[in-house]
Parts: sequence; C-alpha cells; structure tokens
Amino acid sequence: MGAKWLEILRQIAPGVVRVAVLRDPQTPGGSGQLGAIQAATSSFGVELKALDVRDTAMIERGLSAFAGEPNGGLIVLNSVASSIHHKLIADLAARLRLPAIYP
Repeated sequence: MGAKWLEILRQIAPGVVRVAVLRDPQTPGGSGQLGAIQAATSSFGVELKALDVRDTAMIERGLSAFAGEPNGGLIVLNSVASSIHHKLIADLAARLRLPAIYP
C-alpha cells in the first residue's frame, strides 16, 4: 500500500521530489509500510525523509523543518499517534502547503 500512496501523491502533485513520511516507530506495521515506500522512491524519483510522530512539538518541528525546502509532499502512515494528532497534522500540512496522503 505504501508504494501506492507514493504514486497517488505524485499524481496529485507532480512537482513533488521530496516526501516526508510521518510514522510512529512503536507501530508494528509501520516499518513495513515505510520499507515499501522506500523501495518505490527510485522509480518515482523522490527523496524520502522519515519523521517520527510522538507528540505535538515533535510533529510541528519536523513538518516545519521539512517544509522549509520546496517541492515537498507528505504521507501519513496509520498509527494511534497519527490518529490522535490528525487535526494538527492536517492543519500543519495545509498551512505549510504540503500536498498530503492520509490513511
């Protein structure tokens, strides 16, 4: 599924060359999803940056720093943490003008 999310992100925002993946390292399936996305990066010509989702401050710092460079996009992996912080993540993505894919 991770590779499909990357494909959809590139379809909605063809200029994306950098992708941040918000993940919770405590979620068992998260590393498999991240691995699938990493495996697909070369075929889509994108650079990947994994960002851990643990608390509000970490999310804000990570996304703000990532958005400081142009042509970025966001994939949010499914986890309890991303569910808890879904409003913050969506609001930040909109404010920082990051096209995003959510679970």
